[in-house]
Amino acid sequence: MILRGRTLYGSGVVEGELIIHREPLSFLGDVDGKSGIIRTINVSVAGKVLAIPSSRGSTVGPYVMYQLSKYGKAPRAILSVKADTMLIIGAIMAQIPIMTNLPRELLNLRSGVFVRVDLDRGEVHVGDE
Repeated sequence: MILRGRTLYGSGVVEGELIIHREPLSFLGDVDGKSGIIRTINVSVAGKVLAIPSSRGSTVGPYVMYQLSKYGKAPRAILSVKADTMLIIGAIMAQIPIMTNLPRELLNLRSGVFVRVDLDRGEVHVGDE
């Protein structure tokens, strides 16, 4: 399966395990910036590809994203259905590749599947394709 979106930051290809968070994510309240753990699902984003519908929260969220990067706990990429300004700023500050405008069916995938994110083409390849 191939999902198409729009790359906002980053280039090249990123591969890894997909982590799905089906609700809008607050980086300030839901994510521990030092450990990389999403508190609401008790899963680490470190070295994974994080998929979210959108983000929510305050202007402090980008600093938590930067903290993830500083402590080596950042996701390899963030995939979103809709990216707001704070999510985009945070991804750029933390140098985390980000793709948005992905179809909602992204959120129907299960955590743990392997994805290949082609940032140059705006494509997410799911599984062994």
